[in-house]
Amino acid sequence: MRRRSTVPVIVVIIILIAVLYYAYGNRSQDIPSDINSVGEYTGDAATTIRIKAAISLNKQIAALDIHVETTNNSVTLTGRVPAENDKRVAEEIARNANGVDSVTNNLRIDPSSQAASAAR
Repeated sequence: MRRRSTVPVIVVIIILIAVLYYAYGNRSQDIPSDINSVGEYTGDAATTIRIKAAISLNKQIAALDIHVETTNNSVTLTGRVPAENDKRVAEEIARNANGVDSVTNNLRIDPSSQAASAAR
């Protein structure tokens, strides 16, 4: 009989230790900062998705190898495009997207990239 009464006590002690360990490990963090960081991440992801969708809908640059990354409302474009005009169009699309503060255009001009994109 004594054994049955100690099992719940041991379980409660283990749970308390886990809660204290978690609280002690995260004592420098607060919930509002966690919520803000999640909000920033989802906002950046939504901005990236909007830009990728706009690029895929643009007939001029849809098939090109353009990568979009958003961090704190700053967009970085990377990849290869066949002409300067394609680079400019991609940057315009990114700048006009909702929630974009700045755009870094690291697209490289490579005339052979047109053949690669046409093969897809």
